[in-house]
Amino acid sequence: MGAHSILEWDMEEEPFLLLGIHSTAEPYRMAFLINKYLNVSFKREVRDQDINLQEYIAHFPVYRHEDLVNNVTVFLVANHSKAMHKSIASSGGLFLDTEPAEVKTTLIKEHRKVDYLIKIEKDVAHYPLQKMRNQLNEIPQVISVYPIDSLSIRNTDYLIFE
Repeated sequence: MGAHSILEWDMEEEPFLLLGIHSTAEPYRMAFLINKYLNVSFKREVRDQDINLQEYIAHFPVYRHEDLVNNVTVFLVANHSKAMHKSIASSGGLFLDTEPAEVKTTLIKEHRKVDYLIKIEKDVAHYPLQKMRNQLNEIPQVISVYPIDSLSIRNTDYLIFE
């Protein structure tokens, strides 16, 4: 755990676990399947995870589950989304291009091939991660599930959902 000093305060980063899921299911369908197979209750958050970059704004759907047994919050987020360009440029033709262009974007760029991320706000020693992986692998629409090293992610701010 790293310590960051902000105005003479020492803040410790909260530990979290991250799972990557490969699946072709839509986000709402993935949340439904995980609820069904793992007997949990992921619910869609009111606000999406909005990433506001210079060229576009992307909205990633976020689902939340409060695990009362393990006293932990678990998030499911799609790693891919379609974003709209902020400005519309003229194509140089006779007519103006009035329809905004869509761009496919990724939340965690270091793991472009991952379709979904599950963030577990708990230390690895205190959460039954292997049991969860086994249950997720039983879902027919899930191709694979594996842990992701959180240190390999450059911008972990995108994983703050509150």
